[in-house]
Amino acid sequence: LFRAVRLPDLLALARQPWSLRAGREVLVVRPSTFRDIAAVAQMHRRCSARSLLDRYHSGGRPPAVAALDRALRNPHSFVALAPDGTVAATASISRDPRHNHLSAELELLVEDRWQRHGAGSGLAAHVAGVAQVAGFAELIAYPATAVPAAQRLMIEIGRTRMVPDVDLHLHTYLPASATLGLGS
Repeated sequence: LFRAVRLPDLLALARQPWSLRAGREVLVVRPSTFRDIAAVAQMHRRCSARSLLDRYHSGGRPPAVAALDRALRNPHSFVALAPDGTVAATASISRDPRHNHLSAELELLVEDRWQRHGAGSGLAAHVAGVAQVAGFAELIAYPATAVPAAQRLMIEIGRTRMVPDVDLHLHTYLPASATLGLGS
């Protein structure tokens, strides 16, 4: 028999560490903390200017340390750890102030050597589930130069449309099934 899962149970599930296959390797995904700041800063140094541009839209530069610290303290922020303990990717959602209160911005950065191995897809699915549980109805992505890649990720999550505004962005409406992406 199917038992309805309660919201507190889903919130607890969203915060549990889990494993994500990225190519032949296994990454461990867990909530981020302020203690991750040095490892996340090192990951940013290993990322190409293009990856940083796609994530931050600031000329291919990493954010200031204070901005990283604030992002890592976000309760909806996660890090993916490589087998050697380094941070391979970060993902989070936060309320998007440019849209209504039911919209969350998807913030995803995958270190270049881990791209195209499924890490971004798995993390995007997880944070989509987190967004659904947190009460958001849609995810917004601002892909800069990576429009096709972002579009593929977002289409895997839900119904997606591109908004060719001043700041080109994608809207993805979260289906009830988005919570299936939580964890492994």
